[in-house]
Amino acid sequence: MKKLFASALLAASVATASAQVQTLDFKGDLRSTFGLGVGITADLTDNIEFSPAANFYFDDVTNVQAEADFHYKFDLGDDFTLYPLVGAGLDFNNAKDSKSDINFLVNLGCGVKKDFTSKFAGFVECKYQWVGGHGDTYFSLGVKLAI
Repeated sequence: MKKLFASALLAASVATASAQVQTLDFKGDLRSTFGLGVGITADLTDNIEFSPAANFYFDDVTNVQAEADFHYKFDLGDDFTLYPLVGAGLDFNNAKDSKSDINFLVNLGCGVKKDFTSKFAGFVECKYQWVGGHGDTYFSLGVKLAI
């Protein structure tokens, strides 16, 4: 599993290094447990973005997710952008009274971004996330700060 994680980090690093990083992203994940996330967004082409992130969830289990999503952007005018997304990552669970668990995850969803200024934008995403044999739908609310 360590080799899979190292390969995923290497692939994310290569994709990000060949792209121009546009924003630093901060978000709150609203699901059965609340989580906070931080990531970046990089343009791969005019319409395709790469968005790796790390998410931390607060409950009786230490839960960290490393994920990477791809967005296909549609300009809606008035500084709004709609984007369907697809992504993958790893889910790390460390329960206090049991062993650690690492699962592969898959994201499918969509998001809307509103540019307020050239340096500041807000976004909302709805994702269906499949992890370790079960799925969950959740919302993320966040801000993007231009670098």
